[in-house]
Amino acid sequence: MLMLESALADPWTALGVGVGVEAETSLGVGLGLGLGVPVAIGGEITPGSLLGAYRRGLFCQPRTDPEQIELNRALYEPDVRSGDIPVLPGGGDPYALLWWSPPVRYVIPADGVRLGRTSRRAIRACGWTTSVDTDFDAVITACRGEREPRWITDELITALRTLHAAAWVRTIEVRDGDRLVGGLFGCALDGVFVMDSAFHIEPEAAKVAIADLARRTRAGRITLLDTQVRTEYTVRMGATAQPRDEYLARLGAQGNPGVISAGTSFARDLVPVVP
Repeated sequence: MLMLESALADPWTALGVGVGVEAETSLGVGLGLGLGVPVAIGGEITPGSLLGAYRRGLFCQPRTDPEQIELNRALYEPDVRSGDIPVLPGGGDPYALLWWSPPVRYVIPADGVRLGRTSRRAIRACGWTTSVDTDFDAVITACRGEREPRWITDELITALRTLHAAAWVRTIEVRDGDRLVGGLFGCALDGVFVMDSAFHIEPEAAKVAIADLARRTRAGRITLLDTQVRTEYTVRMGATAQPRDEYLARLGAQGNPGVISAGTSFARDLVPVVP
């Protein structure tokens, strides 16, 4: 227990960065003017820094490709030199790790997930099942896939695994028999589920994972699914823009992980309960 508590120690507190609405001003740089300006660079990805970032409406963007790191340096070094972008303490190249807090967050109300007619028809006909936290490694590996530039790094996976053991990071699995065909992972805060990444091998499987997550939030107080940024995919599922100050107010103090119901369910049961 002491080892887990030590791993979850929050370095953002030592830097004087508040939680929830206090994060809006405590970094002292206006938290960026959109995804063109990171709120900070550098530091380290640890379970504590990652959980602390979730609690403050931040998300990280690590890079391992030398060309991507040099591009970050070219883009942001002038702002770093002028003091407009702070550099967090850490042993690596600070331009290999960016931290973001967009002024607008795209969120889906947990009771407002939408599935189109084609999706509903396909889900009714499938025999898929859904589950929670039954195969962390497979979901993370599938989300990582061959995507470039790679942001799900080995360092990030190590931190996520510790947070998963502490019930902060959760996974949703969608299976066709024994075959994993879709899923997602993210952080369950008390009020907001931050969806980091989703994948699908079969059409509609990622939508099933999101809709299933929304249904499972009824066990607790999670009312928002945070998609972080705008995509056409999530907008069609009900994502709308929420100003950063409103989003941060929903985060609160976050003393404990958010609750989602466990167990295995049939995907077809989602159709009657999703608008």
